Amino acid sequence: MSAALDEKVKSLAGDKVVLKPLTRWNDAYKEFPRYVMEFLCARYVTPDNPAQGQARIDKIIQERYVDSSAKELIRHRIRERGTYSLIGELKVRYDARRDVYWADIPAIGENTARIAPGVLKRYEDILLTSGAWGTVEVEHEPEYQLKGVKYPFVVREFSPFQISRVDLDDYIGLREAFTDSEWLDILVQSIGFNPDKFSVHTKWLMMLRLIPFVEPNYNLIELGPRETGKTYTYRNTSSRSFVISGSRATAASLFYNVNTRRIGILGLKDVVFFDEVAHAEFDDALTTLSVLKDYMQTGRFSRLGQEFTAQASIVLGGNLDCEVAEQRPSRRYVHLFEPLPEELQDPAFLDRIHAYHPGWEMPKIEPENYADGYGFITDYLAEIFVRLRRRNFQTVVESASNLSGLGERNQTAVKKTAAGLLKLLFPHRTVETVKEHELAPCLAFGNGCRQRIIDQLAVILPGEFAGIRIAASVAQ
Repeated sequence: MSAALDEKVKSLAGDKVVLKPLTRWNDAYKEFPRYVMEFLCARYVTPDNPAQGQARIDKIIQERYVDSSAKELIRHRIRERGTYSLIGELKVRYDARRDVYWADIPAIGENTARIAPGVLKRYEDILLTSGAWGTVEVEHEPEYQLKGVKYPFVVREFSPFQISRVDLDDYIGLREAFTDSEWLDILVQSIGFNPDKFSVHTKWLMMLRLIPFVEPNYNLIELGPRETGKTYTYRNTSSRSFVISGSRATAASLFYNVNTRRIGILGLKDVVFFDEVAHAEFDDALTTLSVLKDYMQTGRFSRLGQEFTAQASIVLGGNLDCEVAEQRPSRRYVHLFEPLPEELQDPAFLDRIHAYHPGWEMPKIEPENYADGYGFITDYLAEIFVRLRRRNFQTVVESASNLSGLGERNQTAVKKTAAGLLKLLFPHRTVETVKEHELAPCLAFGNGCRQRIIDQLAVILPGEFAGIRIAASVAQ
């Protein structure tokens, strides 16, 4: 990104941005989400004297971060000292049967810690939804019992490492100060990459990866070569995303656990990413995938007579053998859904996916491609994405588009892709102010992403999908 644009971002965005290279000084911190390290860097590190701030962060982490192998030691110290401050993630859930709030502290393997009412009241919006990283002060109260069972741990204080209050209108006003190309470069830089290293087309593909964060109930698949940043994006962009890495998925973990009466990850997160989806296993596949298909279509799921509504977007990611030099999939594939498990190669399931991201068109991410200038603090941008999710830009697309001739699912797919791109690139636009030159490329991009789905379905089921053309356009 140019020095002039860096200066412009610094002067207009102020404490909402951070110099991205400052967050990569120590490879030992790879286990921390990027938004945690960027928050700490924004608070403690200054570009003119980074070593001092980095040393302070080193000291804080060394003193308070709990390695997984030290859980029992820290539990012991909490017991012996009476109180202990540690760095980690904190989540809270309400237990209706016992009428008590339980804090989940993964750093010490504890999910039945109590939480001080004042802490819960201050941070209820984030602790009862996605959870947050921060400094957690845990106290030991051996005398506390509930129905004859001891629960000695209590969260007495909490200082989050994440931004919890942002102003969307301020962000929208900021967008108006930049050109379209400048804003696209700022977003690319904000997610950790140097925009000067990529073509405009590649930058738009990066934006496609972000649509699930801003558009609720968006279903996306990306298959492509290794090391192109798929997992990196979904693991590091927001605490409200969840990565399932090639493990067994069950109806209980995804939707609702009847035994514990706890909602699954689709009801708790904004984005659920199935990484290495070729190796995913579904327990009771027939039932789980039936519920999943219904959810992908309606945003609802039923378990034992109870119906739930959720807004989590679903992303399927995996590897595809490619001819890298030509940026195309290997010719050995009959269709481009072949890497999926057999149970996912169901046309009814695949037809519910809104967009196919051509991962083979993404370059491998090399260290020299990482961001080298200023971008939005990741957690700030993640909270902005949450607020953009609540705004309906599909009305903007519908008001100025010609969608005639498209079936309902194809219309929905193109509208959601175009709406997501508008939220990312033109959040300042409304039904009245959106421009033709802004909407047209978003529609064209949405057409291509959905056409790729239809073309592959036509190979699997030609009698139903052959000859379908996706051609939404700006209304004249």
